Amino acid sequence: MTTISPYILGVDIGTGSAKTVAVTPVGQIAAAHRQSYPTHHPQPGYSEQDPEQIIAAIITTVQKTVQEMGAAPSAISLSCAMHSLMAVDGQGQPLTPLMTWADNRAETYAAALKNAPAGPLIYAATGTPIHPMSPLCKILWLRNEQPEIFEQAACFIGIKELFLYRCFHEFIIDHSLASATGLFDIRRQDWHPAALEAAGISDDRLPIPVETTRLLIGMDAGMAEALGVPADTLIMAGSSDGCLAQLGSGAVEPGHAALTIGTSGAIRMMTARPAEDEQHRLFSYVLTPEHYVCGGAINNGGGALQWFSKAFLPWSDYNNFLKTAFTVPPGAEGLLCLPYLLGERAPVWDSGARGAYVGIRQQHTAAHFQRALIEGICFGLYNVAEALESVVEPVREVTVSGGFTASPLWIQLLADIFQKPMLLHQEEDASALGAAMLGWHALEKTDAWQFNPMAAARVFEPESTHHAVYMRNYKAYGLLYRQLKEVMEVLRG
Repeated sequence: MTTISPYILGVDIGTGSAKTVAVTPVGQIAAAHRQSYPTHHPQPGYSEQDPEQIIAAIITTVQKTVQEMGAAPSAISLSCAMHSLMAVDGQGQPLTPLMTWADNRAETYAAALKNAPAGPLIYAATGTPIHPMSPLCKILWLRNEQPEIFEQAACFIGIKELFLYRCFHEFIIDHSLASATGLFDIRRQDWHPAALEAAGISDDRLPIPVETTRLLIGMDAGMAEALGVPADTLIMAGSSDGCLAQLGSGAVEPGHAALTIGTSGAIRMMTARPAEDEQHRLFSYVLTPEHYVCGGAINNGGGALQWFSKAFLPWSDYNNFLKTAFTVPPGAEGLLCLPYLLGERAPVWDSGARGAYVGIRQQHTAAHFQRALIEGICFGLYNVAEALESVVEPVREVTVSGGFTASPLWIQLLADIFQKPMLLHQEEDASALGAAMLGWHALEKTDAWQFNPMAAARVFEPESTHHAVYMRNYKAYGLLYRQLKEVMEVLRG
């Protein structure tokens, strides 16, 4: 396909793949490419990636999309998964693998900081709960466990910052990703002194924070050639994937939440100010000075289904798993699952949490365990939604996205548990689309806050028939974690 229509490349650097979409000013996706890369787990609790593989994947998807479009883009706008960290030297060469959001090696240091007097103050200023996922805690781990690398490191960055360094030879981070580090004051929009002190670093060992709509020009000629674009192509700093998924889903009005289930899951709402959560359950991330995204992410989404299939149903694929699970009655006949295979983030922020099945009876089959697992994932998101409603405002409707939307039955299950309409737009690249729309906004070609992809959305209205059963199990779900917490601590030794 060739075209002379103007377009922006929205590039989303995800946990499992890089995705590039070519988007017109009205939000139409004209071309898209994706390149996957692996995650390695060399030790329990470790979740690492090769940064060079990811950079190569970004280059490949951009190059292929530009080739398909047949003309250079008006700009490139970047989205990225949050909480990744690596140490690099002064020339931007990685000294460590990239630690992803799922890396729990900093668990001990996170717990110590969370319980220290500085912990609540850092959360209040940064909007990021103290948890091993955060770069703050990862830096603490490096300082204590790999002191030689810690001292050698010129800068601590994520994968998008490495890509920007390869383009402009400067360490730059957008305000949105900075706000997910646990080191950034989301009101002052600068590095937070108390968090820097806790990490044992000065701000010159972190990238320079810039607004998400900052347009950069003067790309390295070699990188431009690899990408297949002119060296004067604008690159917008962009934002985090969660904030841009909110924008790309059109979920920007009060009470309009966005829910995603991929490997993990999240539910969020856009607000005009950070959430003030005394119980430290929610995050607050910056999109622009006037727009914040508040909510919570769960660790165990589709990844938990993949674990179950690999461990117990190696002959089954994803579609068969879902089809079989929904042959079981709602409530799984009293079988309950706490799906904390990777610990849990919101709302409990307990990296040491463990999974459990409770209520097992003789009549339960593999399908019951599958259904209970899916319902447990939904209960986790509903738990976050309750916290969101108590702190921000009531949820009126929910836009859904992610791989789980291939199953209408799963979307309907969420509608029935939440008792809210679930809106499905047939666009799985919401973060990349949001990046492109924010790019068009920066170029003053469109108002990204008026972007509405939901006109053709399929609406799943809630049914009340089984709501009482779900609420009974949900009550047990909440009790189960609290009552097993001490057991989990004993099992961890």
